[in-house]
Amino acid sequence: MTLHLLQCRPQSSLREAQVHPVPSDLAASDRLFISSRMVPQGQVSEIEYIFYVNPRVYSNLPAERRTELARIIGRLNKNLEGHRFIMVGPGRWGSANLDLGVPVSYADIYNSSALIELAYSQKGITPEPSYGTHFFQDLVESQIYPLAVYPDQPGDMLNEEFFSTARNVLGTLLPEAADYATA
Repeated sequence: MTLHLLQCRPQSSLREAQVHPVPSDLAASDRLFISSRMVPQGQVSEIEYIFYVNPRVYSNLPAERRTELARIIGRLNKNLEGHRFIMVGPGRWGSANLDLGVPVSYADIYNSSALIELAYSQKGITPEPSYGTHFFQDLVESQIYPLAVYPDQPGDMLNEEFFSTARNVLGTLLPEAADYATA
């Protein structure tokens, strides 16, 4: 028998943390997302900002706007150093293929507390999230939690209403990027 290992990485606890169940009295409208796959043990609290890239809007952007969006994310990451935030977006964060996800580098995301990959089915195909494999060791060392959410699949959920109605402060944080507020 021959065994071929294609990729091997631990999905370990990023820091010692006690497991806290989701409160049973938490209203559905207060749940931003739920993931049922490969959830690292840990807790992210006191979040001030959420960078949200709408998967449907992103998939309709031309290539140069997708690349510029990744640079904007990098500028936000640098400007918000010392603040607590998470990033939520389509497909594989860090992919060089613009159709698979947001083409950021580790330098664009290193201040984030969590990296949430949304695996929506498009044209009958559900992208396979990377769980941060493009910069996995950096994520582990920086205590950034990689997480995948499959909003179309049972057990997972994304509160799209929250994200579509939440106050968008991109124009305040980066006035030159205000026209990307809908992305």
